[in-house]
Amino acid sequence: MNEHHFSVSPLVRQAARNLHRLELMAGNTAWSSNPFYRQYFWRTRRMMARTPDESAAWLPALAFAVSCEKDPAVLPEFARWPLPEPLPPEALPWRDRIIQVWEQYPTATAWVKTICLSALVRLDRRAERLPEWLGEARRALDLVGYGRYLRLAALAGWRPRPGDGPPHGDKAEAAQAWVRFWEERYRTPDFALDGWSAAAALLHLAEAGWLPSGLSPERLRAELRQRVRQCLVSYDDRPVLPMLLSSVPADASAPERRQQDIMAWLELTHRNVQWEKRELVWGMLAAWQREGVLERSGRGRLPEPPLLLPDLARTLEWEQDRDVLQAMAGYVPEAADVSAHPEAARTVVARWEALSRSDNWRTRREAWVARWNFLRAGVLTTEEQGRFGADYVEAIGAEDDRDVLLALAQITPPGTFPLAIWTRRLSDQDGRHRLAAHMAIHGWLVDMAGGGQRIASGSEASGEGRVASGRSPLTTRYSLLATRRRQVRQVLRRAGQEVTGTVAPFVNLPHNVLPDFRRLHEIETALAAGHLPPPPDAGAGNRPIPRTVPSRLPEAHPRTGPPGITGRTAGRTAGSEPPARHPFPKVIRHE
Repeated sequence: MNEHHFSVSPLVRQAARNLHRLELMAGNTAWSSNPFYRQYFWRTRRMMARTPDESAAWLPALAFAVSCEKDPAVLPEFARWPLPEPLPPEALPWRDRIIQVWEQYPTATAWVKTICLSALVRLDRRAERLPEWLGEARRALDLVGYGRYLRLAALAGWRPRPGDGPPHGDKAEAAQAWVRFWEERYRTPDFALDGWSAAAALLHLAEAGWLPSGLSPERLRAELRQRVRQCLVSYDDRPVLPMLLSSVPADASAPERRQQDIMAWLELTHRNVQWEKRELVWGMLAAWQREGVLERSGRGRLPEPPLLLPDLARTLEWEQDRDVLQAMAGYVPEAADVSAHPEAARTVVARWEALSRSDNWRTRREAWVARWNFLRAGVLTTEEQGRFGADYVEAIGAEDDRDVLLALAQITPPGTFPLAIWTRRLSDQDGRHRLAAHMAIHGWLVDMAGGGQRIASGSEASGEGRVASGRSPLTTRYSLLATRRRQVRQVLRRAGQEVTGTVAPFVNLPHNVLPDFRRLHEIETALAAGHLPPPPDAGAGNRPIPRTVPSRLPEAHPRTGPPGITGRTAGRTAGSEPPARHPFPKVIRHE
């Protein structure tokens, strides 16, 4: 097999790994036959801490997942995937592709069309598309009941791109009509939820300086908060309000005013408040915190992230609702938050540790996501890291819930990778247990083949790599890998795995667990050239069939420290070599 003619950037490499992993899962019956399994996977993935590049690296996999998804219940998880601003240059064609996938998705029902529009207004923020969104908003008024509310809530999520002022010339008429439409809904709403959507839409326009009416962002924020305080959230309201509030950005004005806004929202997380409201508010506050990680620039100077650890610690003492706990698990603490409130940080870590041993599977799942986020944030002490690793090994050996095991398979523990335990889980009778084990082992093997490097994936034991405040990406190192590559390459070739470059050591595993490095190379090559690869079975006929090789693997190599992520990074994610520039074909870029 020919050698690489160029080296790919760490971003492209990680995007290829994500897409390769998703192709592996999509070919598994346990994955394709259960939409709830896919829904939980993507929800868990979205809640996990990511750097800006890590979030962008999921775009090709998301485009593939949306194009394959047939169940409408899973689609909202794709539509809510956050994007960093600005996107890295390599990721622009991937965003164009996912926009195209959403535009071409068959909208058999009004609900599916609403989800597609919700995704499109977030992905494509050009003013040129306002006539299209305005037409959809006017047609939404003819819908009945919650179909109308959901459609307006989806369209209200559109906001101008950073730095885009009010359009002039030919574009001005559509922009003015868009403003008038929402002002009319705001002043004389036909229904209460119409007014909610109008307030959210006008907030986006006011922050961009598009409102001539004088409505200030502060007034609109206060009004949205007051509406949440006064309303009784019904079962039917639950899909509408998260769609609205998830698009509301953090206050970018003076820090004092922003802190007042946060404290007012935190009043709605008290024990005597309806649990649906507590879920909404915690989900929004956690998203605001992550926004500081995902947006490297944007609306001018980003405000300092909210410091929520004391409130999180107090709430975790009594909160038992699993939907609220899920929203709270998405909070990734800032270094400033930890430094200011070290005792609260230890309390929160201890509480999540206890909840990860709960009798309820959903509580365990959310607690493991939260523990992972704190690990990657560099919050855990050496003792807490040791407990994390020990609890993880115990959990993957004993866990009997398929969804919790799926979450554990997406977590890379500090220290030695527990390959032997995951290998035993390949013999479980439950197909979804086997798939989780397959995914964990496959990801580890591919990481090993790449020299143990991921996009910003490791930190020293001192905990220097903190999630939102760190400035330099870090790399995971496998200390023994370099000395074994030559021998292992021979073993992989005997197994029918033609590989260029580095290779992965492995144990006596079933052949379907071994990564198809030829396919991975195809994906990398396509992504580096600015387009998605052909379907995975296009060239399968020419590939050798892997064979199981009775060769022992040296125990999985330990890392030098726990995995960590960085915050806002000005350039590319670090790797051992500088990222290569790849010529992109001419594509329509929605910039």
